[in-house]
Amino acid sequence: MAKKGFLSIFKEECYRIFSSPRLLVLMIGVPVMLFYFYFSLLSQGVSRDLPVTLLDLDKSKLSRQLGRMIDATSSMDIAYEVSDELEGQKTIRRGDSFALIIIPKDFQKNIQKSVYTNVLCYYNGQYLLPAGLIQRDFQMAAGSFAAGAKIMNLQQSGLMADQAVATVVPTGTNSHVLYNPYTSYGYYLNVAFMPMSFQIIIMVISIYAFGSVLKYNRGKELLEQSDDRIFVAIIARILPYTLVFCLLGLLMNSLLYYKIGVPFRGNFFVVNLFFCSFVVVSQSMAFFMASIMSSMRTALTIGGSYSALAFSFAGYTFPPEGMSAFTRGLNYIFPFHSYMRFTVDYAIRGIQYNSIQQNYIITMAVFVCLGALCIPLYYKKLKKGGYNVEKLD
Repeated sequence: MAKKGFLSIFKEECYRIFSSPRLLVLMIGVPVMLFYFYFSLLSQGVSRDLPVTLLDLDKSKLSRQLGRMIDATSSMDIAYEVSDELEGQKTIRRGDSFALIIIPKDFQKNIQKSVYTNVLCYYNGQYLLPAGLIQRDFQMAAGSFAAGAKIMNLQQSGLMADQAVATVVPTGTNSHVLYNPYTSYGYYLNVAFMPMSFQIIIMVISIYAFGSVLKYNRGKELLEQSDDRIFVAIIARILPYTLVFCLLGLLMNSLLYYKIGVPFRGNFFVVNLFFCSFVVVSQSMAFFMASIMSSMRTALTIGGSYSALAFSFAGYTFPPEGMSAFTRGLNYIFPFHSYMRFTVDYAIRGIQYNSIQQNYIITMAVFVCLGALCIPLYYKKLKKGGYNVEKLD
């Protein structure tokens, strides 16, 4: 007589997971490879020594000094020096360099005469990150050079060094970068990229766990094994996947906050507990997809697309305040938005539990309720034996 009950289903599902190389690779191998990929990709933190092209039409002492100042910045490396503008444009079109910097003729003469002169920088705006870094460092280098030239002219006119500096720079600034003191893109992007890619794996695998029993017409067997108790059937079947995903989440958070060194101001236990809640929420949405769709193939397609879209609406790389009211409301149909906002506020910024974070938790609870509402529909499909699909599906 076949064994029945919660433990029987749980053990059977564990055996199925660990006896299937393909399932193990997708469940464990792919997430670990993704974690390593993002860790390696963003290990430097910021892009450095981006190749740029210099066209120096003056060939003077001051123009060479400006070239050295530009080359000394962290983001730019003068990889090409050309003799005409057309040749410099070709290096950008070929993708060999990200910017063309042109120092005009009579550059030194105009500076010595205190005549206004322009140094041009053409950069490729299609690449937002390199363009932003080049623009920032170019303005800093050119501004420092201009201030130095102005101070030198004032000293030649008779002012003391301190007076010349105070005339050129009458006010000072003291900037403090919060939450990401090194302005590291590794800190900034890994916090979102790792759970985002992992969420897609959770969604796809969970839909497979719920949908495969219907696809292969084994619904009646599952109900019989659970003594017709639908909650036992659902929880025992999905729990092995939940445990594996929670352990991988622990690995991910350890990598983020201890290996990569993302600034951390929260409690590690709370962060992992919230991630486990996020796993349950994602699986609830997977259950919803598997229950309402007419085939596992459709559920996997829609579920994967839904998960992939979540990053665009998370309000992470583009602030929600800049979105329309409709789009801001649309953000909340994706659990990933609430997960990311809570994680950033609590773990990165160190903001203690408040009404805003409570709203994120309530929003995630709504997704669990949405999955629970589909239990009768899933039970009905199990009673039938499976999906109403063609034999070839």
